[in-house]
Amino acid sequence: MGEKESFNRILQNKTFLLETLSEEPDIILQHVQQAKLITQRDYRNLSDIRKREEKVINLLDKLMGKGKETCRQFIDLLRQDFILEMFPKLKDHAVIAFPAMPHTAPVQEVSQYKIEQNPRGICVIINNVDFATMDERRGSDEDQKCLAEVFNWLGFKVEEHRNKTAAEMKNLLKDVGKTVDGDCFVCCILSHGIKEGVCGTDGAVISVDEIREPFNGNNCQRLASKPKLFFIQACRGKRNQQRVRVQADAPDDGESETEEDGGDFDITIPADTDFLIARSTTDGHLSYRSPEEGSWFIQSLCRNLKKHCPMGVDIPTILISVNNEVSSQGIRSKQMPIQEVAMRKKLVLLPV
Repeated sequence: MGEKESFNRILQNKTFLLETLSEEPDIILQHVQQAKLITQRDYRNLSDIRKREEKVINLLDKLMGKGKETCRQFIDLLRQDFILEMFPKLKDHAVIAFPAMPHTAPVQEVSQYKIEQNPRGICVIINNVDFATMDERRGSDEDQKCLAEVFNWLGFKVEEHRNKTAAEMKNLLKDVGKTVDGDCFVCCILSHGIKEGVCGTDGAVISVDEIREPFNGNNCQRLASKPKLFFIQACRGKRNQQRVRVQADAPDDGESETEEDGGDFDITIPADTDFLIARSTTDGHLSYRSPEEGSWFIQSLCRNLKKHCPMGVDIPTILISVNNEVSSQGIRSKQMPIQEVAMRKKLVLLPV
């Protein structure tokens, strides 16, 4: 509500406020003083007035004389539950009603994916540590351990694979796509990477499109309309994220299409829908991993899943927390995770 509107509401409803608040003028006067809308001196002067109506009318005049912002704060005070309990006539009255919103089409409530089976589905973890021509990925075993623990806790059957070439990764994912079942599918890939995709242990590359292709609606009918999550820990280039200085704003900053065909209506969805692909860094940039503790991205992901899933927070919202946490790490080096979300519904994963 604008400050001018608040002033006008008090002015236009002055008689109603006088009649209503005069029932307990000392009480409303105390709350106005506690809210610091009037000074201690104002409070004493108003308290000395014996007649109830005179006390309230002087209070209203005093508030209006202090300006439009004070009037707005007074209206907010009148909306409080403890005030409404003492002055029930205020309820549903225009003087405290919130301003009408501009007419817009109602926002359709987002439904939730059905996650009921136990196990929920399969979680495939591919952990590439030892490479023919690249450095050993020390610390990745910590990531694998955390992911297996968290997704087992969330009710998934965890399948762990280690040190796969690019061709072996492709074949493995194709085989999984042929037999996978459940209410949800999760795939975690931990490896070296370049701009074009994720590296196998032989140095060959598998693209993200090749990773998800076995699970789209055309190739994996069992997962059609079901959520498919991919978490990829891998570099996407050799550039460091640039730092930028910011000023804190607060102390804690640190559905479907219907087609008519021969008189029948078929509900269809795109083949590449219900996917969420979360990558540890943006295009062209490095992704960081501690040899002792694991990668920034995967460790943050596991921490936030453990923290927020029991509270019913949806997965995309949890990933925002991961983004914030990872982007805050490092001093000279920075990292920004990124997600590609093609989800139609809200996804909540509760522990079993």
